[in-house]
Amino acid sequence: MKLKFTLPFIIALAFLSVLFYLVPFGQLLSSVSSVPKPYLLYGFVAYTLSQVVRSLRWYMLIPQLDAWRAFLINSANILLNNVVPARAGELSWFYYTRRQDIPLKESLWVFVAARVYDLLGLILLFVAYGAYIKGGALLALSVSSILLVANLLMPKLSELLPPTGRLKDMKDFLRERHTLKVSLLLTTTAAISFFFKFLSMYLIISHLSEVSFMKAMLAFAGGDLTTILPVHSFMGYGTYEGGFLLPLKLFGVELREGLKLGFIAHNFLLLSSIALGIPSLLFLHLGGRRVG
Repeated sequence: MKLKFTLPFIIALAFLSVLFYLVPFGQLLSSVSSVPKPYLLYGFVAYTLSQVVRSLRWYMLIPQLDAWRAFLINSANILLNNVVPARAGELSWFYYTRRQDIPLKESLWVFVAARVYDLLGLILLFVAYGAYIKGGALLALSVSSILLVANLLMPKLSELLPPTGRLKDMKDFLRERHTLKVSLLLTTTAAISFFFKFLSMYLIISHLSEVSFMKAMLAFAGGDLTTILPVHSFMGYGTYEGGFLLPLKLFGVELREGLKLGFIAHNFLLLSSIALGIPSLLFLHLGGRRVG
């Protein structure tokens, strides 16, 4: 248990040591200062839109949750998931939804379903790129096929649960709630949210590198994939950059360049989550429990 909480710090410190050895701190500052100031604002607006869309799915899937509270809980959860070691920040979702008198089985299924569709969206980006380099027709066919199969099969997964004990209650609940309409909603919101989040990052790194739009999207998908996997370093330092760098290396991007881009993109997204998350935490605690 102790190793579980210390390992994220060890990974982060090891990565930062390697990063600053390969890429001088002054060079990083110089790169960041070269980004036009309006684009920092545009990037933050795009990031905020991403989180607004992401929070809309909580609002639409949980009737007891109003849109404002959904946004606050979403922003607080993302911040705490970024900064609390060993994925313990994920528990904040259940803590804050419970404060809104939302039953655990309801918050649990929405949370798990959202994570599954997030993963589907990231996998879809990799498949889409592979199809893109082969031709437009294959791209359209591949994306359409995956979306069709996923949205038809996902609502049927509850049938795999055995109809015994509490699992029967969950099975009945999922059969009622996880419909094709809900599956399409989760797919759509995940795709739109990921696009705006990618756009927020691309508005920054496009001034620092000649990496193409599609290659940058693939690097973004690699980095974001690390945010929903069980292994995660402190504040994502090292693991995020590793996921971001790997696709770029496959395209021949130099190691130092890939690390620099990944680190700057990561810090922009992290600071954006802090800018939204801290006020959200204050509102949630000062506002108390849901009224009405």
